[in-house]
Amino acid sequence: MDLSWINDFLPTFRCPHTHQPLRWAEAADLQHHGHPADEKALVNQDGTRFYPIEDGIPVLLPQDS
Repeated sequence: MDLSWINDFLPTFRCPHTHQPLRWAEAADLQHHGHPADEKALVNQDGTRFYPIEDGIPVLLPQDS
């Protein structure tokens, strides 16, 4: 699935909790949040909040944790 379109919008995406900019999750971020290293996801700037990509769409809903 082509997710390159996300790069165009990534500078405007913000974490709904911390309002930090979002970035692509790296392998260490994915491992920290209990996801496989090859998964595509976004995290906030400090890596504390995780946002999965489902069917090519980032799920930017606030998480309870």
